[in-house]
Amino acid sequence: MKRFIILLALIATNLFGETATIERTRTSLREGPGSYYPALLELEKGQSVTVLTPSDSWTEVQVGKTKGFISAQSFIEKKAVVNDPFMAMANKKRPTAVPQSGVSAAVKGFAEKFNSRLEASPDALSLILKYRIDPKKFEAFRFDTYGKKGNKAFVKKVDLPKDKFPSKGEFSFSEEGVGLAIASKLSELGLYNNKALQDYVNYVGLQIAEAGNAYDIPFKFFILNTSDVNAFSCPGGIVFVSKGAIDLMENEAELAFFLAHEVAHVSRRHGMKEMEKRKDMIHADNAFDQLNKVTDTKDKELKLINDLDDIALSSYDNINHGRLEKYEAESDAYALLFGARAGYDPTAMIDFLNRMTRNNAFSNNKHYTAKANKERVERWEKAIKAEKWHKKLFKNEQRFSKYTY
Repeated sequence: MKRFIILLALIATNLFGETATIERTRTSLREGPGSYYPALLELEKGQSVTVLTPSDSWTEVQVGKTKGFISAQSFIEKKAVVNDPFMAMANKKRPTAVPQSGVSAAVKGFAEKFNSRLEASPDALSLILKYRIDPKKFEAFRFDTYGKKGNKAFVKKVDLPKDKFPSKGEFSFSEEGVGLAIASKLSELGLYNNKALQDYVNYVGLQIAEAGNAYDIPFKFFILNTSDVNAFSCPGGIVFVSKGAIDLMENEAELAFFLAHEVAHVSRRHGMKEMEKRKDMIHADNAFDQLNKVTDTKDKELKLINDLDDIALSSYDNINHGRLEKYEAESDAYALLFGARAGYDPTAMIDFLNRMTRNNAFSNNKHYTAKANKERVERWEKAIKAEKWHKKLFKNEQRFSKYTY
């Protein structure tokens, strides 16, 4: 419904060929209408763009001589989250329409510094940065799922809760750096080397993100070559699912809801909220400026670097050993909605959790113990009864078998 309102607002103000103002701190201009398309430019809040084709999700615009697509949420003013130190790092003025190469260098610069504190592999960082899906192949996959009408029939049946402080897909440069560093460290558990399966997991995960409120976060999904049942999500949109979890699944809907839980962690910014207790320690200028100062030995700057390193270390520990229970419950609630909006049958996750318990499947995550699974099943069953779902929700056993066997 919110996306439809955005579209009406664009039409009502006659923005076809007119200018509109970016209201979000960070906005990426992309080659195509999706977060999985390469980014061309980074736009700042207050910048004007020429609207070419309004949309309820990805709007085609022109910036100078460059044409591309930006999230429709870029035109909605975001209420500031009180004492959000990481977004403050992106609030300072910077050169308008920064080339994406500069943004990538800034994020990579932060990641490399956090990597050092976490003692993470630089090779793993490079691998994560390089991975891309083919946008056309994903769009063909999405067409196979929904047909030419897309997911609209499912989305309109399930409303998302009103959010007082929606994230709007924004992550500061340092947050992305923290996420990349943590992902690099986690990948040292071993990545499962099967591109077809990894692409498939990404396709399913992106369908979840598109159906939720995280469609403009550039998610990437990786498979850990471990036998235990687990999943991890990092700030900025990097998600891991274990091979053991996939081996225990019986259909695509189970995979979808398993990933939806991690997508919800990212969209709700749980990794960063856990770090709010350290907000008074962070005082930073714009990321581009800061990168030019990291070799300076001034006490203030060294303190900043050390504080951010501490946050990376603490955030990794929280992700690796389990999040706060209230965030797990919130992610379950959003995962249920995200998955149903993507057309997947939510009873699939109940089946999966019960199968975990019956099989005594091992997980070092305290939120996937037999006791926790029982509580989650009860919570999901209650939530499902309270909703009016689309009558044709699916599980997609055959397609799941095609990619996993």
